[in-house]
Amino acid sequence: MLYQPSFITHIALLFLTFTQAFSADPETAEKPDRSLERYTPTVQLIERCMPAVASIQTFMQSGTPGVFNVGVGSASVVHPAGYLITNHHVVNGIVNGNVIFPGMQPMPFKVIAGMSSEDMALIKVEAGTKLPVLPIGRSDDLMLGEPVLVIGNPVGLNHSVSTGIISGLNRSAATGGAFLPWLVQTSAAVSGGNSGGPLINALGKQIGIITSKRLDSENINFAIAADRIREVFSRLISAELRYGFRLGIEIDMYEMNAKVKSVVADSPGSKSGIRPGDVITKFGNLVVTSGFDFHIALIDRKPGEKPEVQLQRGEEHITLHPEIGILKVSDPVADEGMIPGIRFAGYTGTWNRLPDFDQLTPVAEGRADTPTESAFMTEDKENYGLRFSGFIKVPTEGLYVFSTTSDDGSRLSIGKEVIVNNDGLHGVMSNSGLIRLKAGLHPVTVTFFEQGGAEKLEVSYEGPGIKKQVIPKEAYFMRGEHKDE
Repeated sequence: MLYQPSFITHIALLFLTFTQAFSADPETAEKPDRSLERYTPTVQLIERCMPAVASIQTFMQSGTPGVFNVGVGSASVVHPAGYLITNHHVVNGIVNGNVIFPGMQPMPFKVIAGMSSEDMALIKVEAGTKLPVLPIGRSDDLMLGEPVLVIGNPVGLNHSVSTGIISGLNRSAATGGAFLPWLVQTSAAVSGGNSGGPLINALGKQIGIITSKRLDSENINFAIAADRIREVFSRLISAELRYGFRLGIEIDMYEMNAKVKSVVADSPGSKSGIRPGDVITKFGNLVVTSGFDFHIALIDRKPGEKPEVQLQRGEEHITLHPEIGILKVSDPVADEGMIPGIRFAGYTGTWNRLPDFDQLTPVAEGRADTPTESAFMTEDKENYGLRFSGFIKVPTEGLYVFSTTSDDGSRLSIGKEVIVNNDGLHGVMSNSGLIRLKAGLHPVTVTFFEQGGAEKLEVSYEGPGIKKQVIPKEAYFMRGEHKDE
């Protein structure tokens, strides 16, 4: 079971003042001493990475009309068109905000996408020029003791730097509304305002996003690992769900280029001739050098568009024009005969992964208000499983994020589509997925198993007008008679 520290706090703190730093006039500034004794590799690394890191200033309602609380945070550039990645808790609930790059005036930004369950957000700034990018590396080969650099905005001190080492791997932490696994622990100093800023290795690649620290200890700080960023980024953008179109291309986010991993049969991407193994180099007007670039190129796309797609297939360079399709969204079911609650079936057995409950005979059945680990338990609270089936009611059409937090495995499906797969033998862990839903009732199935140790099952959602929360009992329904869901 992963180490789970207590007393974790969000690093994004609120301040009533904000310090803005500007670089000296290059015409009058004295040239720095470039002697090898002073111009060390660390200094060179800071010079190279600093232009791609922004300080963030946010404004939030204080509760008093006309008075705002000011927050600070950090971000890094992931695309030269002005897209930056940061923590969700840095920009969540803000009225507006600015980013500040070295030597540049503050510029307003807008939030493109955010996932509280992963504490990640993508923001956009109109800089009027191409911005330098801090490339996101890999975290599968990190070594304890290797040097790292943090650039950020601690307590509003723009573009402060600190150095340290990687002091721990595969940590986990609960930070407000998120339970984050596979964190990188670092000894590099961080303070309020470093949240959302990059953890950088000696090669100048971002290997993490600073997210939290322990307040009861010194120099125990955490960053979301680069591989987790890669894994989550496509879900963070969720362009097809967010903008209501269909393309049907999956990119391998662990590759350093934009290599096509799979293409959905009969999708617009498939019909245009795009194949697995192709490397996309341009989409529309944007040059594509990575999977991050590809997903950013899908932002604001609309059905009927025919963007130019350039790709490389072996030695061959190909140009295609796929016609973007319309995303099909399932209709809600009729609400006749529904009563509050959700049906459950309880099972006994020892599993390492979720079993096929269709092949098992339940030992208990009944109704629950919500899906929880306690709807059915064995006497010793070990070696049992649960399947919940019913309907969930959403008030507004739009994009919804569903999450399960469980110990051990869990899964959530809407209709026949698996939205959250949090399976496996593990301690308390959260996972999430997105789906576009029309207003009304939709079939939902939640499965869970517990083998040994602690047990937990919690199902949450967020969506239009709904902040992340455990799904209330008022949202669950089941048929009044024993019918198939």
